Amino acid sequence: MDGGVLLCGDPGTGRAQFARAIHLANDGSYGGSVEQLLRESMEPVRSNGRPFIEVDCTSPNGIERQLFGCDAQPSSLHGLDHITEGSVLHNAFGGTLVLNHVPELPGRLQIRLARVLRDGEVLVQKKDGTERFEAVNLRPIATMDAASGDDHQLVPLLRTRLEQTTIMMPRLRDRREDIPSLVAYLLVDICASLNLPAKTASRQAIQLLTALPWQGNLQELKGLLQVLVLKVPGAVIRQGDVLRNIRLDGGSTAFVYGGSLKEAREQFEREYVAAVLEQHHGRMAEAAKALGIQRTNLYRKVRQLSVKRRVVSGKSLS
Repeated sequence: MDGGVLLCGDPGTGRAQFARAIHLANDGSYGGSVEQLLRESMEPVRSNGRPFIEVDCTSPNGIERQLFGCDAQPSSLHGLDHITEGSVLHNAFGGTLVLNHVPELPGRLQIRLARVLRDGEVLVQKKDGTERFEAVNLRPIATMDAASGDDHQLVPLLRTRLEQTTIMMPRLRDRREDIPSLVAYLLVDICASLNLPAKTASRQAIQLLTALPWQGNLQELKGLLQVLVLKVPGAVIRQGDVLRNIRLDGGSTAFVYGGSLKEAREQFEREYVAAVLEQHHGRMAEAAKALGIQRTNLYRKVRQLSVKRRVVSGKSLS
C-alpha cells in the first residue's frame, strides 16, 4: 500500500485535480515537487489503468455501506475487518481512494478505516458467497478545508495513516505568477470541450486577471473564463470583456454595488493598483511598467487613491 496523503486547502484550490496528478505520477508514488504536481494537475485527464475512486464523506446516509459494503464484522480467526466485493474500498484496490472532506466521516468509521489501512489486509465477501483474504493495496488521499477548524475532528489513528505526506494547497492569489499560464491552458481546454474556435487573452486582460482577488481560487477563474469564451464573439478576450463580466454583486470578487459610478471606478482602480503593487512586491518601477504608466504617475495615483503599499523594515518599497 502506498503512503497516505493529506491535502489541505481552501475550496476551489484544485484539490481534486491535484489528487489525480498524484495518482498519475509516473513512478506510482508521491516523489515530485508540489509545483511539478500542480502543473501536472492541469494536464488533460488521462488514465494509467489503475482505479481512481472518490467518495464524499459528507454523504448523510449509507456512507458505511458505501465504503465497506457491510457493517463492521471482525474476523474471529484473524481479527481483520470484513468488506464486500464491489464496495468503494474494494473497487479502489490497486489504485487510489480519495476521501473528500474526511473530518466529516463519523469517528467510528474513521477508526474502522484506520484499522483497515493499518492491518493492510481484509476478508472480502465475494458476490458468489465465498470469502477470501486480500491485501489492501491502495493509496489513500484525503482532502480537508484549511480554514474549516475541523482538523480536530480527525481521529489520531486515521491521521497517522493519512498524513505521511501533508500538502497545503496554495490559494490562487498566492501564486499570481502562475495565472497567465493557467489562463492560457484553461482557454484551450474550455474551447476544446465546447467545440469552439480557440481564444486567447490580451496582455491587458491577463494583467487584470492576475490582479483580481480570486477568493474562489482556481474554480472561480475557470468559471469566469467559461463565461468569457461563450460571450466574447472574437478570437481575443480583451480587458473590457473581463471588466464587463466581473461580478459586482458582493460575490467572490471584491467589488460591490453602492455609490456613484465615479466611486465604483475609484474603488476598482484602488484595488487594481494595490494588487499590481503586491504582485511586484511593492517595487514602484516594475508596477508602473506593468500598469503602462510613468513611475511619477503611479506615485500620484497611490497618494490620490490612498493605496496601501507593502512595508518592509518600516519603509515602503520604492
